Amino acid sequence: MKHRHQQALSFTDILEEAVKERTRSLQLIVKTLETAKEEISLSLTKEKEISQLKSHFVSLASHEFRTPLSSILLSASLIEEYYDRLDKQKVLGHLSRIKNAVNDLNSVLNDFLSIERIESGKIEAIPKEFELNELCRGVVNEMQALAKAGQDIFLESSSSEIMVYLDPNLLRHCLVNLLSNAIKYSPENSNITIRILKTNHQCCLSVTDHGIGIPTNQQHRLFQAFFRAENVRDIPGTGLGLNIVKRYADLMNMEIKCSSAEHIGTTFTLTFKPKDNAKLN
Repeated sequence: MKHRHQQALSFTDILEEAVKERTRSLQLIVKTLETAKEEISLSLTKEKEISQLKSHFVSLASHEFRTPLSSILLSASLIEEYYDRLDKQKVLGHLSRIKNAVNDLNSVLNDFLSIERIESGKIEAIPKEFELNELCRGVVNEMQALAKAGQDIFLESSSSEIMVYLDPNLLRHCLVNLLSNAIKYSPENSNITIRILKTNHQCCLSVTDHGIGIPTNQQHRLFQAFFRAENVRDIPGTGLGLNIVKRYADLMNMEIKCSSAEHIGTTFTLTFKPKDNAKLN
């Protein structure tokens, strides 16, 4: 009788252990299924975002390309048709419009290519040591040639030499983009200023214009892809520039902030660590 009781207990223990093992297996299967469900959901969400991004690209490209291409075609046709009757100034005017339209197309293409490279993970920060004032002077000279009539770009720095440890190519792209916006959204005969302020703990690089400004209730959307403020009216643009600047700033561990008021102007400020502190992180 005692032996039978022990056998019953042993069978019960084996059964309980089998149930526990089966339960653990089922729990593992459920967990695996939940993980797979989350991965599929994320994949579908990403695919949907990519599809929406492509739709935006197609829609935007068809709009942004049409205007400059029409301008190029019109000016080229007028020169071809009336070249023997147009005076030099009118020919130069048409050529200037063609150059501006080509620059607009180039800007749109650069924005599209930058977003594609960022989305595909082809861009990463490659920091190295360089002198910040020198880089900024080069960008100022380059952008001054693209400024409107009477627009002047100034560079102010707190020190004659500021060594930094960043990716110079990404930083240059950020500056070119911010200055392009400042030129585009500011009137003729206005000043644009790049200021560099270095302390022991951080560097601040700002771009200030006296343009149309950004509505306060829309500033929280500034760095979203394809966003354009309601007051830009018919000024051309993709709405990708500031999104690209933000992504590049993130890659370099930089903080970007905006201060703006309508009809007064806008300041974008990039904040980062000086060379010695940056290398430690």
